[in-house]
Amino acid sequence: MKLTIKEINKLTKDFLSGLGYVDEEVNYIAENLIDAQMSGRKTHGLVRLLGFRKTAQEGKVITDYKDLDIISETPTSLHVDGHSKLGYSIIYRSLEKSIKKAKEVGMVAVGLKNIGVSGYIGAYARKATEQDLIFIGFNNSPGGLVPHGAKKELWGTDPLTIGVPTNGIPVILDMASSMITWGDLLVAKNENKPIKEGVAIDSEGNLTTDAEKATGGGLLPFAGHKGSGLAFIVELLGGALTGSRVGYSVAGGWGSFYILVNPAMFRKLDEFKKEVETAIKELKTAPKMKGFEEIYFAGEQSAIKMEEALKNDVVEVSDTLYNAIREK
Repeated sequence: MKLTIKEINKLTKDFLSGLGYVDEEVNYIAENLIDAQMSGRKTHGLVRLLGFRKTAQEGKVITDYKDLDIISETPTSLHVDGHSKLGYSIIYRSLEKSIKKAKEVGMVAVGLKNIGVSGYIGAYARKATEQDLIFIGFNNSPGGLVPHGAKKELWGTDPLTIGVPTNGIPVILDMASSMITWGDLLVAKNENKPIKEGVAIDSEGNLTTDAEKATGGGLLPFAGHKGSGLAFIVELLGGALTGSRVGYSVAGGWGSFYILVNPAMFRKLDEFKKEVETAIKELKTAPKMKGFEEIYFAGEQSAIKMEEALKNDVVEVSDTLYNAIREK
């Protein structure tokens, strides 16, 4: 189904308002969900609304909108308690505050404690790059990833997200520690489709392509011990450092730790951007293996999809998801 940006905005905001979220909260959540949908990251897009509805039906929605609860603050740091609220508005508002700091002092470290769903992290990284800042982020989450060698999920899918500014499309690496994201499972379940082979296990520890069984089992890390190692680091920085959950051994909500770096601390911004773009050009013009028509840098394809959506005023939403959202 093709929707205009105005239509998808109304659909999303009406849904969130119906769950009891106030306008300020609705705007932040909708911005992130729609950014994800337009960028082709539908795993973090409108499919998340169905989870919000389930949470609301269970009476677990926290809809009050307050000023950021700042635990501590210095010129180079910010520590915020999210009180288990959805992470969208907390991350956006902390970012607005920390961007100003990074512009002034050069580098800022931000810890967010006990937040709910953090959303499409690439959108936050892009916000930073639009202000000529580097973004380095670690976000943990409730379980879903099975450590290498184990047969039970223990950590979150724990993404590493890095954004680097350019004069055009920013370089944004936004990768989960698992071979597929939890959102991929949600999409597969919603569309009644199988998942890839070798990426998930069921509750018995057996490999499965059934999305329903995988939600009761867990997702496997990419590259075995390497993805598992990255997930553990994210658990420690996003969780232990901020005072949030770590696996199942330390209770708490989700945690987010990110660093903003002003490249001007080290060299002239235009010189830095010029060399980043030189590196991009070298990558794009490298000899291609058979079967490859284009070499993309991190974040390029998502940015192209978003530009096309904005230009054509068209956002794709599956009929199944649209109908599920419209259900009363």
